[in-house]
Amino acid sequence: MRLNDLLKLPEILQKKIIFCFLAGALFLSCKFVYSQQEKISYDSVLVKKIHPRKALLYSAVFPGLGQIYNQKYWKVPIIYGIGGAIVYTYLYNQKYFVELRNAYEEVYYMDTPPDVYEFRGRLVYNDIEGVLYRAMDNARTDRDYSVVGIGALYFLNIIDAMIDAHFYEYDVSDDISLKLEPSLIDNYAFSCTMGLKLSVKF
Repeated sequence: MRLNDLLKLPEILQKKIIFCFLAGALFLSCKFVYSQQEKISYDSVLVKKIHPRKALLYSAVFPGLGQIYNQKYWKVPIIYGIGGAIVYTYLYNQKYFVELRNAYEEVYYMDTPPDVYEFRGRLVYNDIEGVLYRAMDNARTDRDYSVVGIGALYFLNIIDAMIDAHFYEYDVSDDISLKLEPSLIDNYAFSCTMGLKLSVKF
């Protein structure tokens, strides 16, 4: 289905199509995790080896797949939730822009511009062409911002997957201890000196 055909559908049907797409994407993402796990055995313990390049590639091919590969499943609904909101905003602004453009062209090509023009149940008075043109320009700008947002989300998804993969095996244990104990300190001037040693374990 082309984008122009999708825009012609009722708004409720558009929402259903977007919802089905997101649900299918999440289902495929969950299926992927069971078939793409690479594990290495160390002393009878299975440890998953994470490769940043793979995480980057997976997220580039299918957004959210790198996060699943990194076992950060909670990030996937966030990515698709934000993505769905941006796509919906794009479709809304595109539809609004098309309606405004048609209304502007209708008024522009009239032999005698009307004193009052109705658009979406609202009456427009004075400088109808100018009002419609400015509204059309604003809708186009908002639509373009949505495209930029989709692109930014796509690249942030890739960067997040790659960085997360780099820090996957980084020790962030909560087992941090502070230890104070007596110690012999070599001061080079004398044989040794009694002192205290402060040790931080993490």
